[in-house]
Amino acid sequence: MTHPISSKTRNRFLINGFMFFLFLGVAASSLYFLYVPGGYQGGRNARFNMRIIFERETWDEIHFWSSVILSAIVFLHILLHLKWIKNVFFKRIGRWKKSMRVRSWLRTLNLVDDGLSAIFFLICLFSGLVLFFIPGGRGSAWIEFLSITRQTWKGIHTWSGVGMLIGVLVHLIIHWKWITKVSRKFFSLPIRPLVKQKLKDAFEE
Repeated sequence: MTHPISSKTRNRFLINGFMFFLFLGVAASSLYFLYVPGGYQGGRNARFNMRIIFERETWDEIHFWSSVILSAIVFLHILLHLKWIKNVFFKRIGRWKKSMRVRSWLRTLNLVDDGLSAIFFLICLFSGLVLFFIPGGRGSAWIEFLSITRQTWKGIHTWSGVGMLIGVLVHLIIHWKWITKVSRKFFSLPIRPLVKQKLKDAFEE
């Protein structure tokens, strides 16, 4: 029998779930652009305008809008957790040495992962805005902003995105127990008893 979840937990679950699906859109479109780099027809790009499920223009729209909406929700996510940041983050910084004890290593890992993910997110967001406002095309790779070329900004955007991806995966692993627990309650699916019953029925046949 599953116990009801609070409205606060339900809202967190819905927001996190929506963020995850938006993140999948950002990640999938990013992988497409890595595999099918930009260029022009007749150039050295053998995969010019290659179609993988969608056309390049559609992947561009998916990447842009999923990034915009995800960024807005991430800021909302941060606002909803300001109390946690104030009461836990700075307290952890002040007690860094004590937090290195074996029993609290997971909390320390979560703190470091959240901090690095936030940094990578901000770098990825800023570099994405730079690339958005600097037009692409021939010769655009060497247009500079803050003394950094557009080509370098593309590298910064790519690798900060990779860092954010790794941070999100670590975050999911750390909170996997919470995710599965709330998912079972949210969808009212007693997974373990159901599996046990199926196994029992299978052996009795």
